[in-house]
Amino acid sequence: MIPLMNLTLRQPFAAWSVLRARGLTAADGWALIVATAALAAILSWLGAWLVPAAAEGAGLLGILVHRPFSMAAVQVVSAALGAVLLSGVGRAFGGTGRLADALVAIGWIEAVMIALQAAQLVLSILLPPLGALFGIATLLLAAYLVVAFTMAVHGFRNPLLVVLGIVGTVMMTSFLLSLLAAMLGLLPELPV
Repeated sequence: MIPLMNLTLRQPFAAWSVLRARGLTAADGWALIVATAALAAILSWLGAWLVPAAAEGAGLLGILVHRPFSMAAVQVVSAALGAVLLSGVGRAFGGTGRLADALVAIGWIEAVMIALQAAQLVLSILLPPLGALFGIATLLLAAYLVVAFTMAVHGFRNPLLVVLGIVGTVMMTSFLLSLLAAMLGLLPELPV
């Protein structure tokens, strides 16, 4: 698993070829997503316990850190939404990936991020400023991996168009979810 993670960081397209060759199914993708969500929730809880200042004042994330089951559920839902969007929007733009491929891709990206989150936790304890910088680098790497795996899953060739598609999809999805939350009365009223 570690060699495949290294390959993912160095050559994500080759890593996707290895993952695809393993014949992983949608059930495998779901299992990977659930397992990584559980591990991420545990690591976040552990991080909040070991470095309490990092979790203070973090809004909803700060609340979820102290509720690992809720955090895991939120992560599973967001990963599932990401996989559905990766599959659906990609196919709408001529991609060839299936939902099973998207589930495996998102699950694998999450697995790589878990390993990096563990490294960040250790760095945050030993050298807090370096841990923060590593966290920023991890976020950038996550964005790169999402673009690369989207390209690999769907057979896209132009990374700029994929980035634009992802940004547009995130903006539209955020708008629609905000609209839905407002219609359901889930957003707090703002003073006028």
